[in-house]
Amino acid sequence: MSSRKTVMVCDDEVDLLYLFKSALEPIYDVLAVESGRGCIEKFMEERQKGKKVDVLLLDYKLGDMLGDIVACKIHELNGVKTFLISAYELEQAVVSHLMERRCIIGVMRKPIRMSVMIKELEKALDTS
Repeated sequence: MSSRKTVMVCDDEVDLLYLFKSALEPIYDVLAVESGRGCIEKFMEERQKGKKVDVLLLDYKLGDMLGDIVACKIHELNGVKTFLISAYELEQAVVSHLMERRCIIGVMRKPIRMSVMIKELEKALDTS
């Protein structure tokens, strides 16, 4: 039984998705998905298999839906610690609302340095 934590990464920019995946794989089990719908389906699938997703890195602007919608849907499914990732400045009111509802635990701005991302993940996982 692997004691490695599982990180799901959801980004519709495939190059970025695989960059994150390759950077995180030495430390975590990584699930990579390319759409909001795919993210929700994969999360439910893993749960049905009895597997736990520990952290979700979720792009805000996905091709099929916005990350905040995905984050809250997953939160309703007995969620996971979710970071929104965005190249855009998100409205503070939106971020505060999502954090109050516990849909997300934080926001990371693109471009993200991998070392910073990994530190944030470690911090989030230490409190689980």
